[in-house]
Amino acid sequence: MFMKNVKSRVATIIPARNEEQFIGETLTALLNQDIDDNYIIVVNDGSEDKTQEVVNSFPNIELINIENRGFDAQGTPILARVINQGLEKLVPEVSYDYIMILGSDHILPSNYIRKIVDHLDHNRDIAICSGQIKGEKSKVPRGSGRIVRSDFWKSIGLQYPLKFGFETYLLIKAQQLGYRIDVLNDLISLTSRPTRKSYKKETYISYGKSLRALGYIQLYSAGRIGLISLKNPKGAFYMLQGYTSSDIEFYEEDFRSFLRYIQYGRLKQFIKSFLFR
Repeated sequence: MFMKNVKSRVATIIPARNEEQFIGETLTALLNQDIDDNYIIVVNDGSEDKTQEVVNSFPNIELINIENRGFDAQGTPILARVINQGLEKLVPEVSYDYIMILGSDHILPSNYIRKIVDHLDHNRDIAICSGQIKGEKSKVPRGSGRIVRSDFWKSIGLQYPLKFGFETYLLIKAQQLGYRIDVLNDLISLTSRPTRKSYKKETYISYGKSLRALGYIQLYSAGRIGLISLKNPKGAFYMLQGYTSSDIEFYEEDFRSFLRYIQYGRLKQFIKSFLFR
């Protein structure tokens, strides 16, 4: 039992559904981190395989079991609700410095948490940071492997919003509140499943809905869909289908306006660099 007012460095939330094949390696790597103070919660999202048994075979892991709804939440706001159940389980008597959201097939190098925590400790204006996944080159912190400053997240409710684009929302909201976000490009992790190979029709539809919900400008949205079409015409079609859906719940207008302001600024910079290079 935690004592009142205890301070903990990191809490890690892992959503998992039918992950018996992968989650053991993920937990092994997480328990082998060279930082000791890490409270780990796995939210077992109605798994029909042996995910629960695998998690229970590890010491010091908090397990939350959710009733099986019959389908995968990946790519939908339902996944936000799954992660939120883990966030709600955080012990209120403990003051966590940072919270990490981790995919159940994401394998971290042993120095992953320590390097990001050190970076955040020395840069108090950074709210969210992640490393890179091998083979990718993300310019913003990823959804899996992101470590979030808890003071920032608590200031907006310590929950993901139950809307499409909830992971991106957290990044933009941090910037709206004056924080920076960062990626450590030399900190490389692995996933047991190649990211894009796990994408389904529903994933692309949700991406399209996310663009509209968040308030991305039309030019950017068209460009994103166009780039996807070069490699995956079907995926681009599904993104467009999602983007033009009528059942999208939008984020608050001040947030959407802030995102448009950022994008127009980047667009102006791009045009200037193109004209005067």
